[in-house]
Amino acid sequence: MLHVGARAEAGWTTSAELAGPGLERALAIVGRQLGTDRRDIQGQRIVEVVAWWLALPAAHALLDDQLPDLSPANTRVWVDEDEAPDGIGTLVLEERYHAASLPLLDEYVTAHVDALLTAVCEHTKRPVKALRRGVDDRVAAALIWAAQTRGDEPRGCALAREAYPGLDLRTLELPGHALTVHVRSGCCLYYRIPEKPKCWGCPLLTDDERRALTTSA
Repeated sequence: MLHVGARAEAGWTTSAELAGPGLERALAIVGRQLGTDRRDIQGQRIVEVVAWWLALPAAHALLDDQLPDLSPANTRVWVDEDEAPDGIGTLVLEERYHAASLPLLDEYVTAHVDALLTAVCEHTKRPVKALRRGVDDRVAAALIWAAQTRGDEPRGCALAREAYPGLDLRTLELPGHALTVHVRSGCCLYYRIPEKPKCWGCPLLTDDERRALTTSA
C-alpha cells in the first residue's frame, strides 16, 4: 500500500511543502476535483487527503504488527490533478519498519499535519479543531477499512477504538443483515457543494436516514 524509493512523477510532495509554498496549488487542485471554490471545503479536503495517505499504509502494516517509517523526512504524499500511481498515494524513500505502535502512528501523523493545520486555518479560516477532527476521522476510517478488506473488521474496529476511545462506532440493523457505521466526529463539509449528498457516516444524519440511504443505493 505504499511506493518505495524516489519517483519522477511531479505529484509527490512533502507535508512541509504543503504547509508552505505548495498550499495554494494544493487547495486549487482539490477545489477543482470537488467542483467548489469554497476555501473552507478545500482546506478540509487537503488535510483529510494527507491524513488518508498516511493512515492507509500504516493501517495495513499495523494489522501485520509493524509500522513503516512515515517520518516527514522519509515520506511523500500524492497531491495532483491526476490519480496517484496504481491508486497508491504514499511513498517512502527508504523501506524500514518498527514494531506496531498506535502512539508512534500518532506521532507520525502529528509531525506531518501540525504545521499544515495552522497554514490551512490561516488561508481558509477553517478552525484548527475542525481540521484536526477530520484527521482523526480519516485515521480511524483507515484502520477500519483496511481490516474490512482483509475480512477482519473486528480487529480494525478494536484498533480504531484504542486510538480514539470516544469513537462513535455503531451497528446499523438492516433487513437480513447489519453493517458497522463509523460516525465521523466532525463534518467534511462536502454536502455543502451543490448536488453532493451527505456521506453515510455524516454526524448530521440519523440512523433512519442512513437506512434510507442504504436501501435506496
